[in-house]
Amino acid sequence: MTNKKNPSLAVNALSNWITLAVTVIIGFLITPFIIEKIGTTGYGIWILISSIIGYYGILDLGITSAITRYIALYAKQKNYKGLNETISTSLTVFIVIGLVVIIISFFVAKPLAIFFNISTNYAKNFQQLLILLGISIGFGFPGKLFGAVVRAHERFVLANSISVIITLVRSSLIVVFLSRDFGLTGIAFSYLISTCLDFIFNYFMCKFKFSNIRIRLKSAKWLTAGMLLSFGSATTLASIADIMRSYLDSFVIGKWVSIKAVAVYGIAAILIRFFLQFIAQGTKAVLTPRFSSLEGEGKRDQIHQLFLKSLSIASYLSFAAGTLIIIFGKQFIVLWVGTDFIGAVPVLWVLTLSYSIAFAQDPGISLVYALKKHYFFAAASIIEGIVNVVLSIYLAPRYGILGVAIGTAVPMLLIKLFLQPIYVSRIVGISFVRYWGKLMPTLVLAAGLIMIAPNMPKIELLGNGYISLAVNGVLFLVPFALLYVLTDVILRYRIVLMRNKGNILVLTIRKGGFKKDLTE
Repeated sequence: MTNKKNPSLAVNALSNWITLAVTVIIGFLITPFIIEKIGTTGYGIWILISSIIGYYGILDLGITSAITRYIALYAKQKNYKGLNETISTSLTVFIVIGLVVIIISFFVAKPLAIFFNISTNYAKNFQQLLILLGISIGFGFPGKLFGAVVRAHERFVLANSISVIITLVRSSLIVVFLSRDFGLTGIAFSYLISTCLDFIFNYFMCKFKFSNIRIRLKSAKWLTAGMLLSFGSATTLASIADIMRSYLDSFVIGKWVSIKAVAVYGIAAILIRFFLQFIAQGTKAVLTPRFSSLEGEGKRDQIHQLFLKSLSIASYLSFAAGTLIIIFGKQFIVLWVGTDFIGAVPVLWVLTLSYSIAFAQDPGISLVYALKKHYFFAAASIIEGIVNVVLSIYLAPRYGILGVAIGTAVPMLLIKLFLQPIYVSRIVGISFVRYWGKLMPTLVLAAGLIMIAPNMPKIELLGNGYISLAVNGVLFLVPFALLYVLTDVILRYRIVLMRNKGNILVLTIRKGGFKKDLTE
């Protein structure tokens, strides 16, 4: 079921951000409660197991990204046969993958507890938690298919409404179970129950909202599976790189530093994860299906224009958010979880520096996936991931969690500063200089604000708490808003000064097709 007019990208992005805001607020409120109830070591185990479970994302095999592309493409072309074969085949594959995940979880729980030297007091909880979360992820694979279908149709408001409900249910269950002293097992059951509800809600959303969808497992086709896996093979490599970058750090710290250090590093990782989601929900999430739809209609000029505009917007979002994290990250961590986690601050600074440059270029990733030109990007990502692992293992025993952060940042910067801009600019058909011209103004502004921030006076309202933090943060966003307005004016208006033969000064103002001459 498709509409002639595409949904608003701004509305989709706004609904994503509202959903993310709910998730972030709940996460910030509930994290101190979880730490209080299960202790620092228990929280370290939770972060470690979450990282291990993150490796299951590899088994997605890139099919989710393929679903987003092909469903958007087929829906725009009104190719309902291809659309239904894609959905039915994906569901079949995901059911098989889900079963594999559940089986793996049962077999690896005890060996992993031994590998990480989990104490006797926590060994049983570690194994139970890993198994329950494995079952949750197993059910989640078929469930995320239906969520991907809703988003591929660009119905983000509907999808996000479900996400908010699931987040509220999960958080409520965590509070109830921990209040009744269920510990880590209670958190795991909260995720399992909410995952099942997510599957049910998204299934019925697809069933009743999109009348042209017919889900039949017998409609699954080997040829379609091959198409999805071919597209997803490169995505899988990129996913492996993301997992190395996002989850292997906790693995390295847990093995070569300590479980408590995992908890400290995890605080910085949570903030970076929210940072990632903030940018991704406003860029990649809404741009990938739109780029795919435009590709289905053969509108290459609109793809080019949308990319340049979105690259500029992504730079404002990423560098503005990154500036706030670097300037106010220490104060926020102390307010949020206390001075016991002050060691997370240097880690947060290093990661924010590299991720800000990476996130500013998210529209390029959306574009290469939509145009099916993501294979080179995936290869570069896997190289980045391998270098990340090697550096982190080398630096962890020497510099602790800061060494792991540096091991993550260095290869990322090399890829994002040079390789990705060169590759994407060639695909779009613009120069490397023009590509960076969209990023440089906000990058320079961010660097300037960070350098002068220690000497800037701070406003204190109702004490030096969250309110003061929020007010000061808004003030540091003003320069970004002013730069955006100034840049927008320059792009909309071209002002040309010239003299005619009579030495009369002429000021020509152009805005689109409008032209006005002001003569002195």
